[in-house]
Amino acid sequence: MYLSFEDLILCILKALILTFIIFGLGLLVGFDYHLGVVYCNLMNIPKDLALSMVSPGMAINIGILLFVFEMIGLHFIVKLFKKFNMFNNFCEFLSLDY
Repeated sequence: MYLSFEDLILCILKALILTFIIFGLGLLVGFDYHLGVVYCNLMNIPKDLALSMVSPGMAINIGILLFVFEMIGLHFIVKLFKKFNMFNNFCEFLSLDY
């Protein structure tokens, strides 16, 4: 059984949208790390300041914390958008279970 042209276009569109979402999350991690580096330079804190051998450096730690807070905020935004029919249709189009 072969895919129709419309199904092929929808598969490509879904793949592109999900790729852009993952790429955007990667850019967000990079932005958070650079923000951590700026904060460390501003406060004269060494970027590799670590409390123990297994903890990440100060700049990476700030990036991780910012990313976690942003994901919590994104969760609440998605929770608010679930009330709108257009958002639910978009999630069904991407086959995501929110």
